[in-house]
Amino acid sequence: MPFYYPIKKWDTEDRNRTIHYLSKLRKQKQEQIPTRTLKKSLLLATWNIRDLGNEDKRAQDDGSGRPGPRLEESYYYIAEIISAFDVVSVQEVNSLRALEKVMDILGPSWDHMTTDINPAKGGNEERMTFIYDTRKVRFNHTVGQVVSEGHKQFVRTPYYAAFQSGWFKFSLCNVHILYGNYRDTRERVREIDEIAEFLSERVDRTGENIILLGDFNILSQEDETFEPLIRHGWAVPMDHLTNVTKSKGYDQIAFKVKPEELMLGPSEPNSGAFDFFASLFPDDKWEDYYKIAKKTGRPMDSWDSTLNWPAKDRMLTREEYYRQWRTWQVSDHMPLWVELEIDFTEAYLTQISKG
Repeated sequence: MPFYYPIKKWDTEDRNRTIHYLSKLRKQKQEQIPTRTLKKSLLLATWNIRDLGNEDKRAQDDGSGRPGPRLEESYYYIAEIISAFDVVSVQEVNSLRALEKVMDILGPSWDHMTTDINPAKGGNEERMTFIYDTRKVRFNHTVGQVVSEGHKQFVRTPYYAAFQSGWFKFSLCNVHILYGNYRDTRERVREIDEIAEFLSERVDRTGENIILLGDFNILSQEDETFEPLIRHGWAVPMDHLTNVTKSKGYDQIAFKVKPEELMLGPSEPNSGAFDFFASLFPDDKWEDYYKIAKKTGRPMDSWDSTLNWPAKDRMLTREEYYRQWRTWQVSDHMPLWVELEIDFTEAYLTQISKG
């Protein structure tokens, strides 16, 4: 359970607003995500948290008109969402300060592992991160990064680590695939293909359970960007649209595991994409948040001409830009999650009973 004591010290308006939306968010979690258990199942998620810690720097440095700092309340919403799961693979962590703020809210039972930044062009100074509840998941002392064997390295190096929860020993590989030119996905496909092939060969060699997950920038499971996963033998039993406009399947969770240790049957496992904007930053509250944003020194009217989505030939209205602004407060991706059965007790007892 996240630590909410600091909210008590906020001024009345900020405190009451945050408590109201946290309560809505907690109710939505209870209705849409399974309750975490100690031994029976593992709740695994992947989440691209948009520009975590880098939103203000970009607004100042690149003239993009991005929205300035996250509000304090937004860190509490992010921590509340993460707390629904046992282990989360996170992309777009740009600042250790911002990450540590989330960890402080989550509390002392939570831990994290993160990479250093890639300062080169395309790396966006991002860190790949695992966040996990140590009461449920433990680090199994193996960590590494996947490096391309070709001449061109991955723009954001995939991050690999071994864990165990209950009976289940597994390795996670956290990826954030190059987006590149939206009209030409060949480089995107190349990165996915290299990673999928390398890890597939590793499974064949070591026999370990590997779960490949993250932001693949896959358009859909019918698109060529998805094909390398299938060609290299990865099971992808869930099919969810994961951007907040619900038009793209950017985020994926793919498996190469021992059948006797993780049952992935013909039907889709219990899974979903959690739409937090059903509870947070409602469409009809844009005026309230306009006033709040203005206090940060980045009022929405100064950003209107910086984006021309969804309109091509006109300036966005404040209401339209608000729907973009809130993605820098939480994210433009929804967490993709799956519930995995990890209690193999009965199967093990049956096995040893046969001598």
